[in-house]
Amino acid sequence: MISIANYDFQPAKVVSEHDEVLVVTGPTCSGKTDYALELCEKDSSIEIVNGDSALIYRGFDIGTAKPLKQILGRTPHHLIDILDPSEFFSAGEYSRLAREVIRTIRNRGKRPVVVGGTAFYLDALFSGIMQVDIDPDEMETAKMRIKEEIAVEGFDEMHERLREIDPILYAQIQRERNPLRLMRAWEHYYATGQSLGEARQTKKDAFELSPVFHVFDIPRQELWKRIEARVDSMLKQGWLAEAERLEASGVTREMPAMGAIGYREMFDVLDGVLSLEDARNRIIIRTRQYAKRQVTWMKKYQVTST
Repeated sequence: MISIANYDFQPAKVVSEHDEVLVVTGPTCSGKTDYALELCEKDSSIEIVNGDSALIYRGFDIGTAKPLKQILGRTPHHLIDILDPSEFFSAGEYSRLAREVIRTIRNRGKRPVVVGGTAFYLDALFSGIMQVDIDPDEMETAKMRIKEEIAVEGFDEMHERLREIDPILYAQIQRERNPLRLMRAWEHYYATGQSLGEARQTKKDAFELSPVFHVFDIPRQELWKRIEARVDSMLKQGWLAEAERLEASGVTREMPAMGAIGYREMFDVLDGVLSLEDARNRIIIRTRQYAKRQVTWMKKYQVTST
């Protein structure tokens, strides 16, 4: 973990009143986890609710900077290690579970603090998700159809076709090249006849509690140094060996958990496609790109910066 020695911790606005929840967020490697743990040391009533999509999967530990077991045992943490790598977990499912956890914590007289930087999770938690009734049989048929089409046509062709029916998601997927998001866009279109981008503009079920954001905002060059240092630290801790264990246990590249940055590169090293040095450099670049997207998302909120 990043040392907290250089941070000037001020008493944060930890809220458990009627309508607000503290959210500690920031780009990857910015220090949000250490800050949250410092808050826990000052206030034993705090319980942490995970807001990072990579931490929900069991076995994906080193490459996701998952808190050590002794830390997890010292302070109550929720929504960490709740799924197997093969299980898909949507923002809607996260929103539902996180809201239940937060309400339960508050009902016990404790203080929930959401910690993480996965934008679509935090947006879904507080702003809600689209309310669309989709026939389960129609959705299952849509899933089979797009899976076959992507297998035959490929990512690029299906992405280009998306331009006409869903320009909103076309542009987003063009930046991220996320195959799962491409599948979700086509599944929704085939099942409903409506673009997913338009559907997301419809009325949402906002959470009854409002977020109070505490965002870590650090200079870009400092962030780049921290990202590089973290990747090197992960490799020294045995990230490649962790990936080897995952592959031996049956984890494949197509599983949802493999969306966590760096694991596909580790598999490429194991398969002889990349050298460890090349994998390291690619992971650093991908992590920087992800951090940039996180910073852009966080600008839309009125925040307390650190």
